[in-house]
Amino acid sequence: MSTTLQQELENKENIPPENKPRPSIPRDRTFGNDLTKALSYSRELSNDPQLLDYYSDEIYQHLKSIESLNRAKFGFMKFQSDITEKMRSVLLDWLVEVHHKFKLTTETLFLTVNLIDRYLEKIPISRSRLQLIGVSAFLIASKYEDIYPPEIRDLVYITDNAFTNKEILQGEIEILKKLEYNITVPSAFRFLERLSRVAGCSEQQYALSRYLQELALVDYKMIKYSYSNLAAAAIYLMFKIKNIKPEWTNDLRRASGYTEDQLKACARDMCMLFQNANKSSLKGVKNKFSSAQFFHVANTPIL
Repeated sequence: MSTTLQQELENKENIPPENKPRPSIPRDRTFGNDLTKALSYSRELSNDPQLLDYYSDEIYQHLKSIESLNRAKFGFMKFQSDITEKMRSVLLDWLVEVHHKFKLTTETLFLTVNLIDRYLEKIPISRSRLQLIGVSAFLIASKYEDIYPPEIRDLVYITDNAFTNKEILQGEIEILKKLEYNITVPSAFRFLERLSRVAGCSEQQYALSRYLQELALVDYKMIKYSYSNLAAAAIYLMFKIKNIKPEWTNDLRRASGYTEDQLKACARDMCMLFQNANKSSLKGVKNKFSSAQFFHVANTPIL
């Protein structure tokens, strides 16, 4: 990396380097049959006990009941005098690229953003420390969610040696103390996983829903919507983009707790991000989902 994020905020041209491959755990395993078939949605039957099909309704309702806890409230950026909403978006777009290069779990990215926003809600910072807070939150999230988190020297490298090992560790300590070590939060990604299974999405449809959700993750104004609303709106908008009828089924309405009318405002804002992605100076999410791994869904035309 030839520039620091400080320069990135000025010229928007910070590209993370290729990183050495990291060990990965196979995700597609086959186990024996579930002990119970008492499920709400027959299409959700699975031989993978880790999916907890027979608890899915209860788990979803619990996560939905606590999703407003440990989350930054919309409007917190007005208390920051030296950083802007655009700077936050630049940081998060860069972290999307870094996260993708490190091949970490998706939950790590969403938790990273949650930690950054909650810290910024509490502490005014200078723009020179914004990237430090970003990589320190990234380190915390990867330790929490991944088996193989990045080494600190890797984080020093991706910041072009803008910060030392000690500074990153000190940033980690500071974030954890300010957030009182509360880092277990519902993830918008988990809500999306649940609803995509209820909807019976194909892998390509699921990838497009994820693309819409990550575009929203980077944009500050989308904080005003709950995690479950963002996930449901991503499925709803994906159905509209792919011209799938009906756009919001009875199963989805019951599983999500949202009617079609309750999703339209969020889906409209999300659609604007989708339409403007080609013109945006932030390319991290678009480049990620333009790859074959995600079926090139970022190139999906709008009907």
